[in-house]
Amino acid sequence: MPPLPSHRRLPSVLLESGEFTEVVLRGRLTDPDGPGRLMSRVETFVGHRVGASRWILLTDRRLLIVAPFPREGDWFDVVFDRREVTASRGIKHGDVITVELSTPHGRQVLRVPARLRTEAGRFIRALRR
Repeated sequence: MPPLPSHRRLPSVLLESGEFTEVVLRGRLTDPDGPGRLMSRVETFVGHRVGASRWILLTDRRLLIVAPFPREGDWFDVVFDRREVTASRGIKHGDVITVELSTPHGRQVLRVPARLRTEAGRFIRALRR
């Protein structure tokens, strides 16, 4: 049985030809009205991340959430067209930065560790262009 991929390193995912990565984050994207709402409120209240996170890639064309254990041909759990996603400014709650996103599937909340503040800022600025 092959070893599980490392969570510390971004797996080598295949992008479309001519597509390049702008920002890479490690965090969690949840629907505030869906099953992740309780965890989102706990993290915001406590100010610390609780649970697992995913790799989040912003390319020049798409916003991609990498699957927890990607397989060949099935790399991403969530794929949004970048032109249809907008971001609000990030708000810091303890060790967590929350960013509200407007997506084709409605409002989503992105939570990243506060130590990734510069990357989160780049992510927000890139989506505002």
